[in-house]
Amino acid sequence: MKTLLVVDDDESIRLLLRDEFCDNGYNVVTAIDGEEGLVAFDEQNIDVVVLDLNMPKLTGEEVAVRLKGLAPNVPVVIYTANPERIEKNNGANYDSLIYKSSDLEELVAKVVQLTND
Repeated sequence: MKTLLVVDDDESIRLLLRDEFCDNGYNVVTAIDGEEGLVAFDEQNIDVVVLDLNMPKLTGEEVAVRLKGLAPNVPVVIYTANPERIEKNNGANYDSLIYKSSDLEELVAKVVQLTND
């Protein structure tokens, strides 16, 4: 079973993603901010990360840079309502950018694709 780390300060988003990915056969670990996300990443065997950008303590961009430094082969999916914060994907910090919406189909499809590659 693949393990997904969801890092988002919005509890309703965390719970929604946890339930959705559990229903799709993933083991899901959640974190409320970037610092907790890095600790969870260090303590668990994570296969893919879904990461919000706008969070307290450490931003999603800061977390993505650190994660890619620790494990460059673990896919990082930015899941955000603020895509304007990212100017361009230079390939170093994240593998995919998905806009937050009530339809999780695109996010689920991308995570499935990245964990099966």
